[in-house]
Amino acid sequence: MVEITIYHKAHTRIDGSFAHGEHNPKSISHMSHYAPRMSQALKDHIWAQLSLGYTTKQIYDKHKAIWWECVNAGQGLTQDDFIRLQDIAYLDWKQKKGS
Repeated sequence: MVEITIYHKAHTRIDGSFAHGEHNPKSISHMSHYAPRMSQALKDHIWAQLSLGYTTKQIYDKHKAIWWECVNAGQGLTQDDFIRLQDIAYLDWKQKKGS
């Protein structure tokens, strides 16, 4: 058995189209990987929950429970569906820091 590895320098698909980056027409832009991870509405909601005394883990667990309900109901995904515990902890840190 032989394993063959092929490296694509141009990051193109087999059909010749670009796989990602600024040349991909489906990409938002070449800076799309710097897009905000969550909407301002979700940030405001998280800050409100933090000010009420909820921990980052409690907020994250509640968010994931709601996310699973939406997935099971067949609703589409948004940018707010992919937050991490570290994102909530970062907002908590920013709130405690006072900025």
